[in-house]
Amino acid sequence: MITQNPQSRIAIVGCGNVGATSAYALIMQGIAREVVLLDKNASQAAGEAMDLQHAVPLGAPVRVWAGDYVDAAQAAIAVIAAGVGSVPGETRLDLLGRNVTVVRECMKNLLAEGFAGLVLMTTNPVDVLAQIAQEESGLPVEHVIGSGTALDTARLRAMLGEAIGVEARSVHAYIIGEHGDSEVAAWSCARIAGVPLKDYCAPDECPDFDKLLQRVRRAAPEIIKHKGHTSYAIAACVARICEAVLRDEHTVLPVSTMTSGQYGINGVYLSLPCIVGQRGVERVIELPLDEAERKGLHASAEILRKTLSSLRPDMISNPQA
Repeated sequence: MITQNPQSRIAIVGCGNVGATSAYALIMQGIAREVVLLDKNASQAAGEAMDLQHAVPLGAPVRVWAGDYVDAAQAAIAVIAAGVGSVPGETRLDLLGRNVTVVRECMKNLLAEGFAGLVLMTTNPVDVLAQIAQEESGLPVEHVIGSGTALDTARLRAMLGEAIGVEARSVHAYIIGEHGDSEVAAWSCARIAGVPLKDYCAPDECPDFDKLLQRVRRAAPEIIKHKGHTSYAIAACVARICEAVLRDEHTVLPVSTMTSGQYGINGVYLSLPCIVGQRGVERVIELPLDEAERKGLHASAEILRKTLSSLRPDMISNPQA
């Protein structure tokens, strides 16, 4: 019998494609000892929990059940996956008006039951919604994390590794900024076995970096066009971030957090490489970007700032330097 242990409990709020697949990834990897599922449709949450519980004997021992916000409030991590997904032709920022109300309700319900853990936001547009969740909940900035460009970075490494003939885990490159169309590839910092990417590739063998970035940006719409949603890769990102927190790894992951002067940017959530551990985001790392990348990052921050300002002008108190 599995003993209850809220310190290794993860709550998944929202049992759609992302939420259910994230729960599966967490269970199969044995990251949490307890996984509790919540959904506005309680029957769906119950069905997903039963199905997942039947997979447990084939993996690590995990207690899985459909619960409520009382159960979720005791979790070490609450993964917010509630909301509506994008449809073909719709950007992540277009989703804001439809998902902001959902996220506010989730946070209100969690806090009403005394939640004091970490929040991992996956609902899109993830940067804006993570910032709304943090500012309206009053939780410490380091305790509200957006999945951010962890997914985009994985896509970049997969595509880049394929293009240059290197296994993706040996590619060290980051996507930073917005999880969306203004995201920036930090090409100047990309490395293969410690060798700068542009030195590693022979001049006539380098992939077209601009086209590669566009492929990364268009990956989600392309997947949605074919299968209607994304799920597996973002679920793997959720599992990896949760693992870093629960195991206090102090590992570097590109997640979305509040800027506090990095590159002269203040007061807006976006993704940069962060040291992630039990306390959440413990440190934000500034990559040595070139001038074009810095400009791109500032432009990305400004898009997010304007989106926040149009939603609720009084939210933005720290203008960009």
